[in-house]
Amino acid sequence: MTQLTKDVFRPRDGAVLDLRSLEALGAADGVVLDAFLAGRAPGATGLILSGLDLEGDVAPAGPPGTIRPDGLVGGAVITPGRALITGRDGRLHVLSVTEPLHVAWPDASGPRARGALVLYAAEHTAQDEGGLAVARETLALKAGFVRPDAETGRHILPVARAVGNGQDWTTDLHRIWQPEHPAIRFLLKRIEEIEVAVWQAEPEGSVWDRQVLGRSWVRYQTVAAAAVQAAILQLETLPMTTRERVRLLGALRMRLQRSVERAADALLQVLGPPDSAGPYLDALGLER
Repeated sequence: MTQLTKDVFRPRDGAVLDLRSLEALGAADGVVLDAFLAGRAPGATGLILSGLDLEGDVAPAGPPGTIRPDGLVGGAVITPGRALITGRDGRLHVLSVTEPLHVAWPDASGPRARGALVLYAAEHTAQDEGGLAVARETLALKAGFVRPDAETGRHILPVARAVGNGQDWTTDLHRIWQPEHPAIRFLLKRIEEIEVAVWQAEPEGSVWDRQVLGRSWVRYQTVAAAAVQAAILQLETLPMTTRERVRLLGALRMRLQRSVERAADALLQVLGPPDSAGPYLDALGLER
């Protein structure tokens, strides 16, 4: 039987503080952060915990959090916030910025630039007052633009990605949003409009034609409205990651398709076209 072991830092009187012990001490926080990230965002190498939003107006189309930046500002502006990010050493770190980050657009096209706006941890070797190297590094959260094919490194955390029309940027990529976040409030408004459409819909659709739920149209509407209300309650009460929102809205789409199909079509409009859906492509029920 293979036995897996790990070092745990345990100081004791008279014990030698060797390099391996110090490494165990340094890895302690990383173990907790790894477990958190694996539980909330499986497969992700980073997560925006709060803030770090791309400033701009809500775009008229696209998935939740799609922003149209102001092309006259001269660059992208990222609000203060906190992120869980993987450093080049492969370890997870929690880093914060207290002032807005300003990043010049990569070329003269301004917000129409192609690519992604990303965060990364810049490492700087620390020294003491006498100029001697010490056993620590200083990490700073930096932002910049990369090509679409260069945003896959473990140490890179995407903030926003340009979408098809060349004006808008989708931002719900790897984030936790609280219920009071403006993007969630806007999403709730759109979903509440779908509930109104459920009760206004006429008997139609393949599910109704097959009489899957019987011969009472009110029953189909009740099932659809209940699914919409369940999604609303989740969004109104729980801080959710991007993956969790995708799963929720994907499940809502499936429930609507099995009851009031016109409402499912309305939800697809909320999620935006496939070429700009990003992670929400899974919620659309389409293959990547």
